[in-house]
Amino acid sequence: MTLNSSIETVAILYDIENAPFEMLDYTLGKARKYLPCRMIIVSDWEKKPDQKRWNRLLRRPGFTFRQIDRKIDGKNSLDYALFDTAEMMRDEGVQRFFIITTDSDFISIAHELKKKDAGVQVIGVGTEQASQDLREAYDEFICYPSEPKVKKKHQRDEKKKVRQQARQEKEAVQQKAVLNTAAAATLSSQAPVKAELAKASGNLQVQLPKTLHKQLVERMKSENVDMSHLVTYLLMRGIADS
Repeated sequence: MTLNSSIETVAILYDIENAPFEMLDYTLGKARKYLPCRMIIVSDWEKKPDQKRWNRLLRRPGFTFRQIDRKIDGKNSLDYALFDTAEMMRDEGVQRFFIITTDSDFISIAHELKKKDAGVQVIGVGTEQASQDLREAYDEFICYPSEPKVKKKHQRDEKKKVRQQARQEKEAVQQKAVLNTAAAATLSSQAPVKAELAKASGNLQVQLPKTLHKQLVERMKSENVDMSHLVTYLLMRGIADS
């Protein structure tokens, strides 16, 4: 296919073996800023024939999806095929390339694309784990946000954990304060008893209701005993019965 160099074309090289579908979808959104232009997305699409989302992607309007042929088999066969296609497209007038990969082997591809023509722009799309050498091989590097999202989620989890810990510590302090208050109240209620035990002098002054005092006086007279003996007797019998 011969490209019309009078129409700006953006070529997107997709390393389908090392970059997930979401990274391609993300790149297509970034590439839209160069519209209107012709966008050609190159990869070995036959490697994903069974997934419905790939079929929907290939039918997306405004993009041209080109199938490449691997001239060799085995390791790096896709890398070579992408590079051969990219060189051909560059020679046909393409000035702007996106490379979607996490593979550092594409460093050489980026360098080769820019070697013969200083006007060629190569934009890389990769994850946060991309090596510094790979980043520097591009004119521009776009970090796919999946890793930052993971980091943000981790940060949110950490903040949530700190808030929960602070809340638990606050509840523990409040519970301790309640226990201390209860303990203080118990000690306070026992103080009069301890004070009476400490006295233990044998003398006891009690304020009685008038009716009860009257009954004690009548019984004292009927039994012909003094009040002290009568009250002592009744208290001893009451304590023994209890």
